[in-house]
Parts: sequence; structure tokens; C-alpha cells
Amino acid sequence: MFAGFNHVCIVTGDLDRAVRTWSDRYGVGPWKLWTKDPSNMSAEFAMRVALCNLSPTARIELIQPLDEASPYAASLARHNGADHVHHLRFEVDDYADARGRLVGLGLDVVFDAAFAGVDSSLTATYFSTENDLGFLLEIADAPGNFAMPEPELVYP
Repeated sequence: MFAGFNHVCIVTGDLDRAVRTWSDRYGVGPWKLWTKDPSNMSAEFAMRVALCNLSPTARIELIQPLDEASPYAASLARHNGADHVHHLRFEVDDYADARGRLVGLGLDVVFDAAFAGVDSSLTATYFSTENDLGFLLEIADAPGNFAMPEPELVYP
């Protein structure tokens, strides 16, 4: 079902501090930063996102919730505000088949969202796998031409 690894997501209460720590202390970067909200994704919450490519096939994603409406904010509250691994995203060859198989395992869908790119959107589904795996599981359906928009900021 899984065809590869895409990223690990860490939720943080302070994206700027987290990016500086990863970059300045551990030498991981550069980081591209965006703000996501209902104007550029199909969810009713807002967040700041930072992505860093570790290799051509593996990334780190940092997310800072900007309101209390997101599953990221709820996760941060459950962890007493501490940075923590929220989800892992795996690549799938057939999104509809993988989604169906995961639902067939009895996994709850935490949320579905579409994120706007330059010319297309990426659809992501998060599954509740904390009891089995210790984190949420994400799969996504990205068209071949999907590209992230230009970042608002690059650090360093």
C-alpha cells in the first residue's frame, strides 16, 4: 500500500523558534514558510507551515496552529504545548485504493483537506493510528503537476 516516505510533521507553538533551532543548532535547512487558511486550503482553520527537504524523497514539516479550530491545536494542547511528532505522510501509488484499505481497517478519518498549489491542489487524508503507531498517518493525492506556491519566507 505504501510506496515511500514523504515527511514527518512536528507541531509547535512557535514556528519561528522551531525553524531557527533546526537550522541554527542542527544545520537543517533551508526552510520555506507559508501561511495556510481557508483562502488557500479546504479547512476552517489557520496555520503556519515550514518545509525542509532532507533529501529528494524525505522532508520535515513544522506546523504552528494559529487558532484553536485545528487538529494541530488540539494535539498541541494534549501535549501541554510541547513540540511533538504529529503525523507521518507516506506516498501511495493509488490514493483511492489506499484510502479505502485504511478505512477498511477500521481507522477513523481525522480530517480531509485540499491544499492549493500553483496550478492544482493536493488532497490529504489523516487517519487515527495513534493506538497502533503512536502518531497520525497521512496519505495524499497530488497531481503530477502539483507544485507548492512561492514561500512567504525562506530561512536562512
